[in-house]
Amino acid sequence: MSTGVLSFVKGIDLSSNDFSGDRFPNEVVAMTQATWLKLNKTQLERVPDVLSNLKNLEHLQMINNKLQNVHGELSDLPLLRSVVVRKNQIKTSGVPTDIFRMKDLTIIDFGDNLLRDVPSNLEYAKCAIVLNLRGNNIQNIPNQFGIYDTFMTAKLFRFYP
Repeated sequence: MSTGVLSFVKGIDLSSNDFSGDRFPNEVVAMTQATWLKLNKTQLERVPDVLSNLKNLEHLQMINNKLQNVHGELSDLPLLRSVVVRKNQIKTSGVPTDIFRMKDLTIIDFGDNLLRDVPSNLEYAKCAIVLNLRGNNIQNIPNQFGIYDTFMTAKLFRFYP
């Protein structure tokens, strides 16, 4: 694909490609108009640095990879509305606390990871409509969620396909 065309691409599904090591295509940086990106089953071990340049990105899926953290790049995406990183190896320390302060983030899916605690600053995710933390090893819900009572508890462990 010519890189001249990439600037017009609104979204791309690169799932089931092998991007282990540093094999992620740098040409993705030319996708300046992209609003969605799927990187499912791509053997990713870290969030590619070039994603921070996709300032129009609204929906990001990185399901079933080898990610241990998602620090840095996600909070550089000002329009991000959904982040789905289900079925990885992300620990609580691998969740960036600033992501929950993003004003447009409505879908947060950290299901089926290695979380032991509810991530810090989650109480600031005021726009979250869907929050999936199922399939982790979370033992309790912190006191700061008491103000949300049953509503927040239902959202914390809600099934999201």
